[in-house]
Amino acid sequence: MKKVSDAYETIDVENVGYVLNQQRANMYKKKLDALKPGKEMDVLLYDYADELLRAGNIDLSINIFEDFLAYFTANEILGKVEAVAEVKRKLAIAYMRKAELENCVSNHNNESCIIPISPKAQYVITENVEKAVKYMEDFLDIYPRDYEIHYLLNIAYMTLGQYPDSVPEIYRIPESYFDNVDFPKFTDVAMDLGLDINALSGGVCIDDFNNDGYLDLIISSWGHKDQIRYFENDKNGGFEDRTSYSGLVGVTGGLNLKHADYDNDGNLDFIILRGAWLENYGGIPNSLIRNNGDGTFTDVTEKAGVLSYHPTQTAVWRDFNLDGWIDLFIGNESSPKGKYRSELYLNNADGTFSNVSEQSGIDSLGFYKGVAAGDINNDGYPDLYISNFNGNNLLFQNVSYDGDLQFNLLDSSGVSEPIESFSTWMFDYNNDGWEDIFVSAYSSGQITPVNMMMANARKVFNKRRPKLYRNNGDNTFTDVSEIVGLDEPVTTMGCNFGDLDNDGFLDFYLATGDPSFVSLVPNKMYLNKGGESFQDITYSGGFGHIQKGHAIGFGDLDQDGDQDVYAVMGGAYEGDNFQNVLFENPIGNENNWINIKLEGSESNRSAIGARIILTLDIDGKERKVFHTVGTGASFGGNSILAEIGIGQATEIKEIIVKWPIKSATVSKFNKVQAKQHILIKEGADDIEVLTLNAMPFKKKAHHHH
Repeated sequence: MKKVSDAYETIDVENVGYVLNQQRANMYKKKLDALKPGKEMDVLLYDYADELLRAGNIDLSINIFEDFLAYFTANEILGKVEAVAEVKRKLAIAYMRKAELENCVSNHNNESCIIPISPKAQYVITENVEKAVKYMEDFLDIYPRDYEIHYLLNIAYMTLGQYPDSVPEIYRIPESYFDNVDFPKFTDVAMDLGLDINALSGGVCIDDFNNDGYLDLIISSWGHKDQIRYFENDKNGGFEDRTSYSGLVGVTGGLNLKHADYDNDGNLDFIILRGAWLENYGGIPNSLIRNNGDGTFTDVTEKAGVLSYHPTQTAVWRDFNLDGWIDLFIGNESSPKGKYRSELYLNNADGTFSNVSEQSGIDSLGFYKGVAAGDINNDGYPDLYISNFNGNNLLFQNVSYDGDLQFNLLDSSGVSEPIESFSTWMFDYNNDGWEDIFVSAYSSGQITPVNMMMANARKVFNKRRPKLYRNNGDNTFTDVSEIVGLDEPVTTMGCNFGDLDNDGFLDFYLATGDPSFVSLVPNKMYLNKGGESFQDITYSGGFGHIQKGHAIGFGDLDQDGDQDVYAVMGGAYEGDNFQNVLFENPIGNENNWINIKLEGSESNRSAIGARIILTLDIDGKERKVFHTVGTGASFGGNSILAEIGIGQATEIKEIIVKWPIKSATVSKFNKVQAKQHILIKEGADDIEVLTLNAMPFKKKAHHHH
């Protein structure tokens, strides 16, 4: 088996984007040293300065761009005005990033980089952001319609405490854009708990990995030398870094993580996904990591038969043939530079898998950025939705009830857009008993995240908005995005859904951005209003973090009955690191809840894919809440524990569990009390009540340096 580090050694840094920025800068420097002064040298020097910025070598990058500016200013050259303006734009971005590192990273606090910038998050070291402002305003004198610089100027003045008054009206984002709605503000407590990992984009799994009933975290960062981290809940309001004890030391990299109990031993395992965006250089092996049940983990990729060398960031665990064992679908990224078919690994029930992609009709080609599993026609068999960045999105219906594992492409389902899509999931947003599909759009070389946001702020129509497809119950879907208020374009990378206010309707958080240092757009939170519409609570809830957002996980980490939200921050470039955040839910028990752990016997042990139906009686009105067991969206990892809000109901009239197995086993229980943790075992006659105590997060006193 080729090591991850060995796979990276084969990358030609001159012909691949995003990664190995310092190596590429070193290559440019070597070429520069061999060149004589002239136009060729100037072009290469410019590229060198750009790459130094991406690598985090900001001072040297700034020095080179300042030299260019002095030369262009002092000499008469063709296109002088444009050249001077462009270098000032580069310098504005570089100084802005330097100011972020000085203030938001080195002097980090729990409100850093959340807009609108609060007094606590305003910069105390202002020299570099002031330089950035001067260069931005000079640039806008020449190019007054550059939306990206309009936006950065607003952010810069916020960091100085001078927004909105100091922002020229022509460039100003209206204060009304940040209007607050009536929603409690969440607070980042990651620093208090030692969970503020300062790294690049990556994945997260929130779940109970040591089977003590409390939620732990596994966190990755995509740099090929970046260590996987494992944090165990200490059951006393904190988390203990168990990485060095876990056997994970030396396991590195990974843009995304997905967890499940693949071998039915009662211990949650996980897969690390690698190689995304690198095209024909993305042949970096994924890693299947087995949980040994004693606090340690073992890499079983080759032994389990899932070793492959394809670029990917997306996969989903589900028992597709309903035999009681979890299978694995991996969506790979094909491009003109390399053909990499998707992979479906069937669980052999002995710790190994067989690749059955071709015979099951699902070894398709595309630049797949997201995949979701769900049962669109309520026949019990999980179907697959694939988000394809380079073409139409695909919905495959599982028709395995006819015999062997088999999928058919549904061409007329109406879910093929948006083009250049990214993250996706299936959930029942309106509690009608049919699973719906969410899929988000992304940016392109021509239309950037900031361009989209500013066009929307100025009421300019933009087609790159997410799609919410409502299930019609007949294998077709209706696009209801605009009807429910999802009309703003958002460049989603990581994401996930949960129930922030325990009303029984699922909300969601979109982690945003793209690799550019300009793309400091806010991550977005949407509150589900009774299955009828979604309300943007980004700014009132304190969720508008403008660093690059990636994997998202919802889970009740402090066992107080409401879901907290962990977000992996940081970008793609080596110099675009940032601290991860954990938003503590302040809502508490305004609404009631039930936490249900399922344990399969005939079904897969962790009951992934099980459907839970709660019947509630609230003030004489009956309503139902539908929940599917799983880790949520395509880029992130919720707890498999069913954490379900039930509104004002104090008792659950009926709980129905439809187990994910061919025999379609059903469990039913009546009159279950709210606000408790329960265990339901497949085939058992009674519910077991779990004794798990709330453990308020330990808070530390912080000061802003």
